[in-house]
Amino acid sequence: MKVRYFLIFAALAVAIPHSCLAKWQTEGNWKVTSDYTLSVSCTDEGFAWNSIQPQSTWAFSGDMKIVKGAKGNSCARLAFGNAKRKAVVLVSIEHLDSGLTAVSADKFDGEWHRILSSGWMPGADSSFYITVSRITDSMNIAVAGNKGFYYSEETVPIDPSVWSTGVYYGVGAYASDVEFSGLKFETPYSPPGHYTALAQSAVQDLLKNYWTGGPDDGCIAPTYSGYTAPVLPMPRGGMWERGMMTFALDSYYRATGDAVTKRRIKAEWARMKRIYTKEELTSAGGQIHPACDDSGWDASLYMVFYRHLGDPYALECAKGLVDSAYNRWHDDTLGGSIWYDNSRKHKSLYQIGLVNCAMDIWRVSGDKHFHDIAMSCYDWMESHLLRPDGIYWADLGVDGPAGVERPDDIHEGGSVSFLAGNMGMAILHAKLYRATGDKKYLDRALRTADGMSRKFLKDGVYMDDRDAWANGTFAADWAQEVLTLPGIDPKHKALFFKTADAVYANDRTPDGYYGGCWNGPVDGPGSRWSMNGSRPQQIMTSASTANMVIAAAILENNRSPLAVFGGSRRGAE
Repeated sequence: MKVRYFLIFAALAVAIPHSCLAKWQTEGNWKVTSDYTLSVSCTDEGFAWNSIQPQSTWAFSGDMKIVKGAKGNSCARLAFGNAKRKAVVLVSIEHLDSGLTAVSADKFDGEWHRILSSGWMPGADSSFYITVSRITDSMNIAVAGNKGFYYSEETVPIDPSVWSTGVYYGVGAYASDVEFSGLKFETPYSPPGHYTALAQSAVQDLLKNYWTGGPDDGCIAPTYSGYTAPVLPMPRGGMWERGMMTFALDSYYRATGDAVTKRRIKAEWARMKRIYTKEELTSAGGQIHPACDDSGWDASLYMVFYRHLGDPYALECAKGLVDSAYNRWHDDTLGGSIWYDNSRKHKSLYQIGLVNCAMDIWRVSGDKHFHDIAMSCYDWMESHLLRPDGIYWADLGVDGPAGVERPDDIHEGGSVSFLAGNMGMAILHAKLYRATGDKKYLDRALRTADGMSRKFLKDGVYMDDRDAWANGTFAADWAQEVLTLPGIDPKHKALFFKTADAVYANDRTPDGYYGGCWNGPVDGPGSRWSMNGSRPQQIMTSASTANMVIAAAILENNRSPLAVFGGSRRGAE
C-alpha cells in the first residue's frame, strides 16, 4: 500500500519567523505588502527571492492569484535559485483565459528539463492554493483552484546536488500580474505520520468525488439518496447526507489544523444559510429532519460550524433543532425519552446524535436547559437499553428490546445493536466524567469500550454492523474523548488504527469511494452492504467510512479532548 505524502500545514508545520520572512530580494516591479504577501506586475520573467535556504527536506504552501496575463496567458511560479539568484528548479501554474490550466515542474542542469506536466486541464480558476514538499529526492506537488481545479502528483527524482549548492526559495511570474499571499516555508520538514497521510488521501478522495467549486466559494455537491445527479428530486439535496462529509472534514481539521479545510467548512455553512430558512433549519419531523437521527446529525452539523466559525446563528440553530425534536417526540411512554420518528413505534439508540449535541450545547453555553434534555435521554438509554454484556440495544418497543431473543445477532448489514450508538454512549460517559469528575462515568466509558471490542469485531477490526451510512459519525470524538481517557486499555487504540488500515487497504475503490464492509470487499456481490443498497458511491457510505481513516490521525497526533470554549463545565451540577 503506497500513500503519497503531501504537505500538511498549520498544526503540523511551523510558520517561518517574522525576521526571516521580511528578507525578500526582488527583481522588477514587485510590491511586498507584508511578510507573507507579495504582488508583481511583469511583462517578462520576474522573481522575488527569500533569504531562507532550503535544507534536505522542506515544505511550501501559499495562495497564488492570477490577476491578468499577456494575450490571455498567465503564469505564476514557485522557484528555487542558486547563489546568484538564478532559477534552477521551477514549479509553474499556467492559465489560459479560455479556461485551461496546466501545472508543470522543470529543473536546470545546463539546460532545462521538464520533470512533471499535468498537460492542459479544464479549469477556469484564477486563484490557486499550492503545496509543494520535498521529503525524498522527489517533490510532491498539489494545486487546488478556487473553481474546483485540482491536481496532485510526484515528480521524478531530482539529483540531491541541486539542493546542496546554496539554493534559495522564491516566487515568480511570467508576463503576468500575480498576487502571492499566506506564504509559508518550513525547513527542515518532518513528513506527516502514517495515519495523517492516509487521512489526507481520504479527504482528497471525498473532495474529488463530492466537492464542487473552490475552497471559498464552493460546497459539498447536493445529493439525493447519496448520489449526485444533474437533476435531483430535492434540488438542495439531503442535509444530513452532506453532514456526513462535513463531519469527515471536521475530523481532518481536528487532526491537522489544515487552513484550507476550515475555509471549505466556512463555505459550506455560507451555502446552507443562503438556501435554508431558519424555520427549515430548526423544525424536526418534516422532510429535512424526518426522524430523531437526522435531527441529531443536522444539529451536530450546526455545532461543527459554531465550533469552527463562532457564528452565534449556528449555535442558535442547534438549540432550535434540539428543542424542536425533544418537544415533538418526548413523552413518558416506555419510561420517557423520545420516539424515533412520527410513527411512534419505538424509542431508539439513534437519538444519540441529539443527546450528544444537547450535551455539547450545555458545555459551550452553560445553558442548563440543554443539560437537562441530555441527561433525561442519557439516563433513559442507560437504564432501558444497556445490556448485561456492556453494549446497548438499538431499539425498544412496547414488547421490549427488538431482537432480545437473539442478542448475538450482530453482523454486517443488520444488527440488534448499533456500533455508532455505542460509540456515542461511550463519548457521553467520557464527557460527563470530564465535566463532573465522577468516576462512575469513567467506569461506564471503559465498560462500553470493552464491550464493543468483544461484540463488534470481524476479522480483527471493527465491524460496520447496522448502518453503513452513519457508523463512522462519532469516530473523531471516539478518538479524542474516549481513547484519551485514563485507564483506557491500549488494545482499543490498536484496534482503531488497525481498522483504519483495513479500510484504506481493503474498502476503497480505485476511484476513491469507500464501502460499508470495513475489511472488504468494497463492492460487488461479496459485499453485504452493497447488496443491501448501501453503495460506496453514496456520499454517506463513503464519508462515514472514510471518517474511520481520518479520525485515526487525531489519535496519531495526540489531540486532546475538545476544549470547552464558553459556559461552564460544572454549571449544571
